[in-house]
Amino acid sequence: MSDHASDPAARGRGLEGAHGRALDGGLDPAAESALLDPGDAPEPDHKRAGMLIHAFVAVAAFALLGMVTDTWQMVFIAVPIFAVIMMLLGSLQSDGSWERVSTLAIVAYCSGLGVLVLWSILTAGGEAMLWGLPMSMGVIFYLLWPYTAVGAGLLYALVFDRTIDEKRLAAAV
Repeated sequence: MSDHASDPAARGRGLEGAHGRALDGGLDPAAESALLDPGDAPEPDHKRAGMLIHAFVAVAAFALLGMVTDTWQMVFIAVPIFAVIMMLLGSLQSDGSWERVSTLAIVAYCSGLGVLVLWSILTAGGEAMLWGLPMSMGVIFYLLWPYTAVGAGLLYALVFDRTIDEKRLAAAV
């Protein structure tokens, strides 16, 4: 029997035990293809994926320039830009489009991340304090760290939940 026969994601969708049983004699290929019809999968479009990969390379070059010139701010500001690029790439659907709610959530989350990173950069070297720490470190420790620890997990769950079925269908092609 296939290792996909007890797939928890398939429960409740009429797919219990359906994956891989054609090889075991449980389902014929026609019945299995009816469950995941490749004709239902959208035609792939790689234009946005290519654009995001080029953006990633540009940001990596920017961060590398910051490393070579010993400008830590350039490296630090690249972090939220990397985050938005990689999250958008991960949420890209197989037809090259983005699901609206996921995209808005990613952009909102990364905008908040960018604001916190900029706040930390702009207050570096200042005399201001935040709960006993210099302002820039306080922003990182008290705000940025919990924001990413909690917010990134919730964002991942939202995006994964909204895109998993479409990606499974495309993978069956």
